[in-house]
Amino acid sequence: MKRIITTLIALWSFTCFASEPVTLDWQNLRPEVAQTHITLPELSYEHKLKLQRIFTLMHSSNPRDAERIEEIKAELKKENVDADELLQLRADYIASQKKAAETITTEFDGTKVRIPGFLVPIEFKDAMVATEFLLVPVAGACIHMPPPPANQIVRVSYPEGYEMRTVQYPVWVEGTISSELKTENIYIVDGASDITMGYALNASKVVDYQ
Repeated sequence: MKRIITTLIALWSFTCFASEPVTLDWQNLRPEVAQTHITLPELSYEHKLKLQRIFTLMHSSNPRDAERIEEIKAELKKENVDADELLQLRADYIASQKKAAETITTEFDGTKVRIPGFLVPIEFKDAMVATEFLLVPVAGACIHMPPPPANQIVRVSYPEGYEMRTVQYPVWVEGTISSELKTENIYIVDGASDITMGYALNASKVVDYQ
């Protein structure tokens, strides 16, 4: 009888433990990515201005602007600056940053988790009661600052609704998470913009951060 009671207690303890959400840190959602080390040569202010001018003219369809690009490249070449090489390095750097930002993990797919962060409301069911929002690691992100990397944005759905105070107050969000790289046109305060998100979470609880 004692053995049966002990077994039941163990099973009950395991069940309670198994139902506890996994607490995530934002770093858990940002997998390690092999870094591309790009070293740019020292450039004078004048060289930087000329490269910026080339980059601007590259977006023009005017044939004269194409000629002007070649003229500036020739000027830089005489000064031992290879504009084509530098523009390629710029493109490589941007590509590596984009890859790092959009690399997500599937490790927690379908897992009940809890994660702290700041809310950026995007849909309301009543005044100041948000049902859809972005969860981000920094207060003011997407509003007063550019959006974080995609793997640092969780799109949260919470039909019950959470009464907002301001975006400066941190919260705990609990629910089931999934990896889902997605770009959505979202209206936030001062207008709509395309925001790429790495994760989605169906929330069961949203509470003030303690």
